[in-house]
Amino acid sequence: MKILKNIFICLCAVVSLSSCKNDLNLNAPYKEKPSVYAVLNPQDRIQIIRINKIFLGNSDANTMAKVSDSINYQPGELTVSLKRFINNVQDVASPAQMEIIFHDSLIQAEPGVFNTNQRVYVSSAPLFTWGDYVLTVYNNHTKNTFTARSPALDSVKPYYIPFTGPYYPLPPGSPIDADHFVDYSNLGQKYTIRYKANEAKIYQFLMRVHYYDSLLNGNSANGYKNYSYADYSFGNQYQKDVTIQNELLTTFKGQDVFNAIGNAMSKVPNNPDVIGRKTYKIQFFVFSATQEYSDYLQYASPSLSINQQKQLYSNFTNQDALGIFTFRSRCSVVKEMDNSFKSAFRSNGSTCSYKFFTADVSAKGCP
Repeated sequence: MKILKNIFICLCAVVSLSSCKNDLNLNAPYKEKPSVYAVLNPQDRIQIIRINKIFLGNSDANTMAKVSDSINYQPGELTVSLKRFINNVQDVASPAQMEIIFHDSLIQAEPGVFNTNQRVYVSSAPLFTWGDYVLTVYNNHTKNTFTARSPALDSVKPYYIPFTGPYYPLPPGSPIDADHFVDYSNLGQKYTIRYKANEAKIYQFLMRVHYYDSLLNGNSANGYKNYSYADYSFGNQYQKDVTIQNELLTTFKGQDVFNAIGNAMSKVPNNPDVIGRKTYKIQFFVFSATQEYSDYLQYASPSLSINQQKQLYSNFTNQDALGIFTFRSRCSVVKEMDNSFKSAFRSNGSTCSYKFFTADVSAKGCP
């Protein structure tokens, strides 16, 4: 979860002036204002919300950030819940519950400015993809309540190839055609992915090539293989990019795929145990999100101005908490790859140096 820098705010102001034995302390009285990152996805089995304290103290801010109690609420201190409304009337929040209660848990974050023990709030209750949800964060000790409201969001609907079936894996002997097997091996050809827009305001398309490493020192449990993938990520698209047919289009050349996968493979640490690699399936994603999420990304992006002061984002009632509560969605399908496409990873100059096999495993590496 790469959200630490976006959701933690350290406020530490200590000014001490000595004149005629008078000391001036500019630390303002503390007012509880939590930092919340709650971007929920109905397609996920687990929903995770990050809630942290905004802290104020007389110590060095970097030192305080390393203290778990400075940034984390205590176990049981918060009650985090979701309620769902249809036409402003409360309805079931999940198929079996009128209200979803999140339980708190600790996770280990990557080392950085803040303490690596981070408290999160988790639920496995399924979410609906329509209606409005209200998130409530209630402090059982201070009795303070923080709320935000957001419409739920469904995924985009699969109308066109490659988002239509049949999907991976195909039965042996399936016809070799574009409906069944994906092939982007024609380097100069332009390919277009299109899909229907939904109620979202921001979209991103991503292509994922799955491969496995054949290992010299593997084990029989994994078949001497290590499974991994490389991504070709496309830029964001917005409501303004939707065509009059209510579609979004993504265009690329065959060579663009190999360039992107080669770039992704260049970041994979070299493993001398890898005998060779073979691609075996391709996955397509469309992520979509609300206007609030689009706004949040703009607030969180680095400022290119000399003036580095930026307004802090909040869509909570009366801005009582900093951060965001909203929804994003994911549409994902997995397809077979044509043998010509698999073999092209072995011969293409952008990918051949990463030990890719041909489809029949008869050759590997650059010709």
